[in-house]
Amino acid sequence: MPVRLVDASGVEWEVWELAPRPVLADAPPTPRFEAAMHDGGSWLCFESATQRRLLSRYPARWHAMLPHELEALCQAARPERPPMASAARAGRAW
Repeated sequence: MPVRLVDASGVEWEVWELAPRPVLADAPPTPRFEAAMHDGGSWLCFESATQRRLLSRYPARWHAMLPHELEALCQAARPERPPMASAARAGRAW
């Protein structure tokens, strides 16, 4: 279940764990999940109306953290690349 966070700038974020789907053994990993597989297999995802950020190393009890602690994790997370133009035209934000 996502956690809602409003940062000091007033930006509203949804926060949740994102784990890669199992793939066939001979299928190459997708680039953005490749690092996560080496760091434990999941990401902490922060998503606002205009941005998505991913964090591969985070506390197991992140969902019980105080808002200012979650905001620090959000600031440490790396921004995800914006969606491709074709996805935006199709009406998919991410």
